[in-house]
Amino acid sequence: MIKIRDAGTCDRVLASTALACVLFLASSDRIAAREPLRIDLGMNTGRNDTAAPGWVEWQVENGAEATREFGAIQITLRATDGAALKGAWYKAGLASGALMATDGVVLDGGAENAALEVEITGLAPGRHSLVTYHNQLGPANQGRIVAAIRDQQSKVEVRPTMRVADDVDSESAFLEFTASAGAPVVLRIAGSDNGAHGDVTLNGLEIDAVNPKAKAVKPSPADQDGHADGESGVVALAWRPSKTAVKHELYAATHADPHQAFIATASADKRAGSYRGEVANDHADLKVDPKSSLLYHCWRVDSTDADGTTTRGDVWTFRVRHLAFPGAEGYGRFAVGGRGGRVIKVANLNDSGPGSLRAAVEADEPRTVVFDVSGRIILKSRMILRNPFITIAGHSAPGEGICISNYNLGMLGCHDAVIRYLRVRPGDPSGETMDGMGMASSDHSIIDHCSISWTQDESFSSRGARNITLQRTLISEALNIAGHKKYEKGKEHGYAASISGDVGSFHHNLLAHCAGRNWSLAGGLDKAGRHAGRLDIRNNVVYNWSHRTTDGGARQVNFVNNYYKPGPATRVFHLLKSEREAVPAFGPQDYYAAGNVMEGRYDGDVASEGVISKPPEPLDAFLFKQPFFEGHVATQSAAEAFDDVLSDVGCNRPALDEHDRRVIEETRAGTTTYRGSVSGHPGLPDSQADVGGWDEYPEVNRPANWDFDDDGLPNVWEADRGLNSHSPQGDFSEANADPDADGYTQLEDYLNSLATPGDN
Repeated sequence: MIKIRDAGTCDRVLASTALACVLFLASSDRIAAREPLRIDLGMNTGRNDTAAPGWVEWQVENGAEATREFGAIQITLRATDGAALKGAWYKAGLASGALMATDGVVLDGGAENAALEVEITGLAPGRHSLVTYHNQLGPANQGRIVAAIRDQQSKVEVRPTMRVADDVDSESAFLEFTASAGAPVVLRIAGSDNGAHGDVTLNGLEIDAVNPKAKAVKPSPADQDGHADGESGVVALAWRPSKTAVKHELYAATHADPHQAFIATASADKRAGSYRGEVANDHADLKVDPKSSLLYHCWRVDSTDADGTTTRGDVWTFRVRHLAFPGAEGYGRFAVGGRGGRVIKVANLNDSGPGSLRAAVEADEPRTVVFDVSGRIILKSRMILRNPFITIAGHSAPGEGICISNYNLGMLGCHDAVIRYLRVRPGDPSGETMDGMGMASSDHSIIDHCSISWTQDESFSSRGARNITLQRTLISEALNIAGHKKYEKGKEHGYAASISGDVGSFHHNLLAHCAGRNWSLAGGLDKAGRHAGRLDIRNNVVYNWSHRTTDGGARQVNFVNNYYKPGPATRVFHLLKSEREAVPAFGPQDYYAAGNVMEGRYDGDVASEGVISKPPEPLDAFLFKQPFFEGHVATQSAAEAFDDVLSDVGCNRPALDEHDRRVIEETRAGTTTYRGSVSGHPGLPDSQADVGGWDEYPEVNRPANWDFDDDGLPNVWEADRGLNSHSPQGDFSEANADPDADGYTQLEDYLNSLATPGDN
């Protein structure tokens, strides 16, 4: 007879909002129906990066007790016998991803027999379970602890783990009990070795969860992975089995609605269509449609031990990846963008309000932004892109396209963003020091064919980013002596870019007329205080720098087939300067360099040519002979990249403007046209006025009969394909359909047709 051990996880459901792309956001976007309540305890740091995904974080104030409500449930933590609650953490654990287990609450002071009590009220009468997690945060392994429910025969003794690198490796205690109406449930946790309470650490707890030691954990793809590899038509599922499992049962369901996929998986038994059979090992293949990136795939692994007891597994969810657009490369190439969402039209050049670009950027739903107007958008403040799942299609504009001026446009903590064919030229009218574009702390995002110039700070920045790409973007004329607020008067600060990522891809870009930071490797430090950042820099063209080429530091850097062309302002002639001498405790910085050219100096045949470091460190101390990771870029020789980049870079759709045309021709010819009004340096302006200021960008509006139903598809385009150009307002079903099953919606097909390779 099979016994089922299930504490209600099968009743979990998700919010079925429009598109439900929020599935991949915070757990607060879910609807709970006896979903386990998972609480991540920690010290009161005020940080927002210490919460485990899917858990509610409780940063506990130091003191004798602390209370918090979680819906109808109230939990009180209490130290007994003169002790106090004290928050603790092992900061280095944050870097490994052990977010729940790397912080917690410990007992401080008091009598030797002091204990930590957890009092729970508000539970429905009946059977429940409680899981507590115990991972010690100090350097010394302590003794055993006992967790017991007062007045019930439920008691567990465990030895805490110490500084685990993964939450699933933390020691846990699993207790089952009966709750009575109106009566609190009290758990007592105390040291069992010689009565020492110094052994007590509580990192987290779960109410109504199954025994973590009896269930499958560590799924691959990870839960809520929106970019799983299904390109072969199969996704390889894998998990870590429990130590007692002798077999597994696999359940899986697929649906366009994540709610339906989840329910079909969570509520299934062996009679259901989602039952996929028994699995004796820890992996299985699941067939998928590689072109259907908007489908949600849910799966569950139940574990059966030798005595026939089956523990129901969690439901895990993923979507398969698909290129953001044809030609997307690098580690941001699978950005989802606004695929499958609503269409928002930019109808005016206003700074804000209905019909403005800012309103579209700040919307909080999956969206594709198209333009019914062209011209210059004069901003009154910075435009920050925080909300995910967005495509900004600058090439959909009429006339000469869009130019953003006076302030900047950048991502901050965003994911799945696609920005194409925009110009961002802040200039100095605001008097503020600012970047041009950026991808700070963003993930699975890509910027393609944009033009950035006339910034007081660096033109581009991506500190703290993860899987990103910057490609075929023209960064030029960062303002040099322009009153940077952090530097003394007269200081040069015409900087191109400070870049990071994990992995950050930077390819086929043109950096021209920027005095320094071409590029600045800004890998930074991870949460453990060790060097971070993995960067892939290839097939870029750099022209007419002054005193800095590529320098700084990151954990690992591929530096491949880049073309550097000195200009009239150039004063230094190295390609790459490794700055590794700062603090040895920060850990290594390693480089792979190959095929890089500096016109007139290095032909790329010797990998170490043009690479320098602080003497006396030898180059072979940090230069490696093999790349650290694949670039995922169709890579050319440096000479081929020079011609290719100059023929197709920057915002050249719907048209290349005169500024970019001049910069490209100056790069090709090795010339400059203007000088800085303060510095006098050739090609390095100190104000946009030094080079003539903004081009004239005439305001052009689409005619009223361009797109009757406002679904982003022009009437003519729809008529040619037999579509309905008079769909109800707000109906994007035709725009989001994929009748040719190529993985791109009809709206994407139309936008992709506007983005054929340029010819500068």
